[in-house]
Amino acid sequence: MAPKSYNKIWMRYKRKLYKTMTRRFKKRRRYLSSILLKPRNILGFLIIGGLISLMLVNMNERQRIHTAELLNTIAEVESKNNYNAYFGNPDNASIQFTSMTVGEVLVWQEQFIEQGNPSSAVGRYQFIDSTLRGLVRELTIDENSKFDESLQDRLAVALLERRGVREYVENKMSREAFAHSLSQEWAALPRAIGENPEQSYYAGDGLNKAQLSVDEMFASIATVRKL
Repeated sequence: MAPKSYNKIWMRYKRKLYKTMTRRFKKRRRYLSSILLKPRNILGFLIIGGLISLMLVNMNERQRIHTAELLNTIAEVESKNNYNAYFGNPDNASIQFTSMTVGEVLVWQEQFIEQGNPSSAVGRYQFIDSTLRGLVRELTIDENSKFDESLQDRLAVALLERRGVREYVENKMSREAFAHSLSQEWAALPRAIGENPEQSYYAGDGLNKAQLSVDEMFASIATVRKL
Protein backbone atom coordinates (compact mmCIF):
# COMPACT_ATOMS: atom_id res chain seq x y z
CA MET A 1 0.00 0.00 0.00
CA ALA A 2 1.30 3.47 -0.86
CA PRO A 3 2.27 5.65 2.12
CA LYS A 4 -0.26 8.37 1.24
CA SER A 5 -3.14 5.88 1.16
CA TYR A 6 -2.09 4.43 4.48
CA ASN A 7 -2.02 7.89 6.05
CA LYS A 8 -5.51 8.68 4.80
CA ILE A 9 -6.89 5.44 6.27
CA TRP A 10 -5.15 6.11 9.58
CA MET A 11 -6.55 9.65 9.79
CA ARG A 12 -10.08 8.44 9.04
CA TYR A 13 -9.72 5.79 11.76
CA LYS A 14 -8.58 8.35 14.33
CA ARG A 15 -11.48 10.69 13.50
CA LYS A 16 -13.95 7.84 13.80
CA LEU A 17 -12.44 6.68 17.11
CA TYR A 18 -12.55 10.23 18.47
CA LYS A 19 -16.23 10.63 17.56
CA THR A 20 -17.07 7.27 19.12
CA MET A 21 -15.31 8.09 22.40
CA THR A 22 -16.92 11.55 22.48
CA ARG A 23 -20.42 10.05 22.05
CA ARG A 24 -19.77 7.51 24.82
CA PHE A 25 -18.45 10.19 27.18
CA LYS A 26 -21.49 12.45 26.60
CA LYS A 27 -23.85 9.53 27.07
CA ARG A 28 -22.26 8.54 30.39
CA ARG A 29 -22.19 12.17 31.55
CA ARG A 30 -25.92 12.53 30.83
CA TYR A 31 -26.57 9.26 32.67
CA LEU A 32 -24.65 10.33 35.74
CA SER A 33 -26.26 13.76 35.72
CA SER A 34 -29.73 12.22 35.53
CA ILE A 35 -28.96 10.13 38.61
CA LEU A 36 -27.16 12.76 40.69
CA LEU A 37 -29.69 15.50 39.98
CA LYS A 38 -32.79 13.51 40.87
CA PRO A 39 -34.45 15.12 43.93
CA ARG A 40 -34.47 11.94 45.96
CA ASN A 41 -30.79 11.32 45.27
CA ILE A 42 -29.85 14.90 46.13
CA LEU A 43 -31.74 14.52 49.40
CA GLY A 44 -29.94 11.26 50.07
CA PHE A 45 -26.55 12.81 49.48
CA LEU A 46 -27.44 15.72 51.77
CA ILE A 47 -28.55 13.34 54.52
CA ILE A 48 -25.39 11.26 54.20
CA GLY A 49 -23.24 14.40 54.21
CA GLY A 50 -25.06 15.67 57.28
CA LEU A 51 -24.58 12.40 59.12
CA ILE A 52 -20.88 12.36 58.31
CA SER A 53 -20.54 15.96 59.55
CA LEU A 54 -22.43 15.10 62.72
CA MET A 55 -20.17 12.10 63.34
CA LEU A 56 -17.07 14.26 62.89
CA VAL A 57 -18.45 16.87 65.29
CA ASN A 58 -19.29 14.21 67.86
CA MET A 59 -15.82 12.71 67.54
CA ASN A 60 -14.31 16.13 68.11
CA GLU A 61 -16.53 16.72 71.12
CA ARG A 62 -15.53 13.39 72.63
CA GLN A 63 -11.92 14.47 72.45
CA ARG A 64 -12.50 17.57 74.58
CA ILE A 65 -12.23 16.87 78.30
CA HIS A 66 -11.94 19.41 81.10
CA THR A 67 -8.88 18.50 83.20
CA ALA A 68 -7.64 21.88 84.48
CA GLU A 69 -8.36 21.32 88.18
CA LEU A 70 -6.93 17.81 88.14
CA LEU A 71 -3.74 19.05 86.48
CA ASN A 72 -3.48 21.81 89.08
CA THR A 73 -3.83 19.26 91.88
CA ILE A 74 -1.13 17.05 90.41
CA ALA A 75 1.20 20.00 89.81
CA GLU A 76 0.76 21.34 93.34
CA VAL A 77 1.88 18.12 95.03
CA GLU A 78 4.50 17.19 92.46
CA SER A 79 6.30 20.51 91.96
CA LYS A 80 4.56 23.25 93.96
CA ASN A 81 3.14 24.28 90.59
CA ASN A 82 6.60 25.22 89.29
CA TYR A 83 7.30 24.61 85.59
CA ASN A 84 11.03 24.86 86.34
CA ALA A 85 11.10 22.44 89.27
CA TYR A 86 13.37 19.42 89.29
CA PHE A 87 13.85 16.51 91.67
CA GLY A 88 14.90 17.76 95.09
CA ASN A 89 14.35 21.40 94.19
CA PRO A 90 10.67 22.30 93.69
CA ASP A 91 11.44 26.00 94.23
CA ASN A 92 14.09 26.14 91.51
CA ALA A 93 14.33 29.45 89.69
CA SER A 94 17.96 29.37 88.57
CA ILE A 95 17.62 26.72 85.87
CA GLN A 96 15.03 27.82 83.34
CA PHE A 97 13.76 24.60 81.81
CA THR A 98 10.95 26.52 80.11
CA SER A 99 13.58 28.34 78.03
CA MET A 100 15.32 25.11 77.03
CA THR A 101 14.46 22.88 74.10
CA VAL A 102 13.15 19.38 74.70
CA GLY A 103 16.46 18.01 73.46
CA GLU A 104 18.39 20.17 75.92
CA VAL A 105 16.16 19.02 78.78
CA LEU A 106 16.79 15.37 77.88
CA VAL A 107 20.55 15.99 77.88
CA TRP A 108 20.29 17.76 81.25
CA GLN A 109 18.36 14.81 82.70
CA GLU A 110 20.96 12.35 81.48
CA GLN A 111 23.77 14.39 83.02
CA PHE A 112 21.82 14.84 86.26
CA ILE A 113 21.56 11.06 86.67
CA GLU A 114 25.23 10.61 85.77
CA GLN A 115 26.07 12.93 88.66
CA GLY A 116 24.55 10.40 91.03
CA ASN A 117 21.07 11.83 91.54
CA PRO A 118 18.31 9.24 92.05
CA SER A 119 15.68 10.83 89.79
CA SER A 120 15.62 12.88 86.59
CA ALA A 121 12.16 14.38 87.20
CA VAL A 122 11.71 17.90 85.81
CA GLY A 123 8.96 20.41 85.19
CA ARG A 124 5.52 21.12 86.56
CA TYR A 125 4.54 17.45 86.28
CA GLN A 126 7.94 15.96 87.13
CA PHE A 127 8.58 14.08 83.89
CA ILE A 128 11.37 11.53 84.25
CA ASP A 129 13.64 11.05 81.25
CA SER A 130 12.10 7.77 80.04
CA THR A 131 8.59 9.21 80.24
CA LEU A 132 9.61 12.37 78.40
CA ARG A 133 11.36 10.42 75.65
CA GLY A 134 8.32 8.18 75.25
CA LEU A 135 5.97 11.16 74.93
CA VAL A 136 8.26 12.84 72.41
CA ARG A 137 8.07 9.71 70.23
CA GLU A 138 4.36 9.15 70.77
CA LEU A 139 3.35 12.73 69.96
CA THR A 140 6.07 13.20 67.30
CA ILE A 141 7.40 16.27 69.06
CA ASP A 142 10.41 18.01 67.56
CA GLU A 143 13.24 18.00 70.10
CA ASN A 144 13.93 21.60 69.09
CA SER A 145 10.55 22.61 70.56
CA LYS A 146 10.67 24.69 73.72
CA PHE A 147 9.93 22.83 76.94
CA ASP A 148 7.64 25.68 77.88
CA GLU A 149 4.44 25.86 79.90
CA SER A 150 2.19 25.04 76.96
CA LEU A 151 4.15 21.96 75.95
CA GLN A 152 4.40 20.69 79.53
CA ASP A 153 0.63 20.97 79.91
CA ARG A 154 0.14 19.14 76.61
CA LEU A 155 2.43 16.33 77.74
CA ALA A 156 0.56 16.03 81.04
CA VAL A 157 -2.78 15.72 79.22
CA ALA A 158 -1.26 12.95 77.12
CA LEU A 159 -0.35 11.14 80.34
CA LEU A 160 -3.92 11.55 81.61
CA GLU A 161 -5.11 9.96 78.37
CA ARG A 162 -2.64 7.14 78.83
CA ARG A 163 -3.88 6.62 82.40
CA GLY A 164 -7.55 6.37 81.45
CA VAL A 165 -9.15 9.82 81.66
CA ARG A 166 -11.26 9.12 78.58
CA GLU A 167 -12.42 5.79 79.94
CA TYR A 168 -13.30 7.50 83.22
CA VAL A 169 -15.47 10.24 81.66
CA GLU A 170 -17.17 7.62 79.49
CA ASN A 171 -17.99 5.55 82.60
CA LYS A 172 -15.78 2.69 81.48
CA MET A 173 -13.45 3.08 84.46
CA SER A 174 -14.35 3.67 88.09
CA ARG A 175 -13.16 6.67 90.07
CA GLU A 176 -11.07 4.37 92.26
CA ALA A 177 -9.44 2.62 89.33
CA PHE A 178 -8.65 5.93 87.64
CA ALA A 179 -7.12 7.33 90.84
CA HIS A 180 -5.01 4.19 91.22
CA SER A 181 -3.86 4.46 87.62
CA LEU A 182 -2.84 8.09 88.17
CA SER A 183 -0.86 7.11 91.25
CA GLN A 184 1.28 4.86 89.07
CA GLU A 185 2.22 7.91 86.99
CA TRP A 186 2.63 10.47 89.76
CA ALA A 187 4.19 9.23 92.98
CA ALA A 188 2.86 12.10 95.12
CA LEU A 189 -0.71 10.83 94.63
CA PRO A 190 -2.28 8.19 96.91
CA ARG A 191 -2.80 4.72 95.47
CA ALA A 192 -6.51 4.95 96.45
CA ILE A 193 -7.27 1.21 96.52
CA GLY A 194 -5.94 -1.93 98.14
CA GLU A 195 -3.98 -2.03 101.36
CA ASN A 196 -2.83 1.34 102.67
CA PRO A 197 -4.76 3.38 100.07
CA GLU A 198 -3.42 6.64 101.51
CA GLN A 199 0.15 5.69 100.62
CA SER A 200 1.99 6.39 97.40
CA TYR A 201 2.07 3.56 94.87
CA TYR A 202 5.85 3.79 95.26
CA ALA A 203 5.91 3.94 99.06
CA GLY A 204 8.98 2.25 100.45
CA ASP A 205 11.38 3.23 97.65
CA GLY A 206 12.96 5.83 99.88
CA LEU A 207 12.13 8.65 97.47
CA ASN A 208 8.38 9.10 97.32
CA LYS A 209 5.37 9.50 99.55
CA ALA A 210 1.80 10.61 98.95
CA GLN A 211 1.15 14.31 99.48
CA LEU A 212 -2.61 14.11 99.10
CA SER A 213 -5.42 12.27 100.87
CA VAL A 214 -7.68 9.86 99.03
CA ASP A 215 -10.68 12.15 99.59
CA GLU A 216 -8.76 15.11 98.13
CA MET A 217 -7.81 12.98 95.14
CA PHE A 218 -11.42 11.93 94.57
CA ALA A 219 -12.60 15.54 94.87
CA SER A 220 -10.14 16.61 92.19
CA ILE A 221 -11.12 13.75 89.89
CA ALA A 222 -14.77 14.78 90.29
CA THR A 223 -13.99 18.00 88.39
CA VAL A 224 -13.04 16.06 85.27
CA ARG A 225 -15.81 16.16 82.69
CA LYS A 226 -16.60 16.33 79.00
CA LEU A 227 -16.86 19.80 77.52
